[in-house]
Amino acid sequence: MDLVFIGGSLRPGSFNRRLMGFLAQEVTLLGHSARVFAGEDLRLPLYEDAAAVPRAVAAMTEALRGAKGAVIVSPEYNAGIPGHLKNAVDWLSTQRPSPWTGLPVLLAAASPGAFGGARGLISWRATLANMGAWAAPGAITVPRADSNLAADGTPIEERTILEITRTLESFLAMTERLARG
Repeated sequence: MDLVFIGGSLRPGSFNRRLMGFLAQEVTLLGHSARVFAGEDLRLPLYEDAAAVPRAVAAMTEALRGAKGAVIVSPEYNAGIPGHLKNAVDWLSTQRPSPWTGLPVLLAAASPGAFGGARGLISWRATLANMGAWAAPGAITVPRADSNLAADGTPIEERTILEITRTLESFLAMTERLARG
């Protein structure tokens, strides 16, 4: 099953980019394919109706249209959606047909705080619903990411690993069921 990963902050060593790399690797180990869009893929001009579609948006659109599901790994900026990710999603939502319609999406976040970025994921649910995507009821959050993520994104705490595994496997099972109709 093909999955698309979008997210992380623009900073190469960010907690969320590390988490996204770990999640993409886990999906691959489970026999699925993972296409990752991060960093420079998300350095897009601000969305403007009359502007030409950037190549990165065209590539993300094509990947999402061929995918059975997506994972958005989002930093939490002031308890909300970071501008660069919202801008990318806005660009994608204007493509016809929209690649978001009916697409299952798993939300994930990592933060040095106690909530693991969970507050920022709340806004994503309304955005995804408005675009016709299906936001999975569970989410992956990694609190205290500064001490709970290794340099390669692997969670250090056993409890975090178990929670990620449970949530990821649940999302994959639901996505496979939806793909079968």
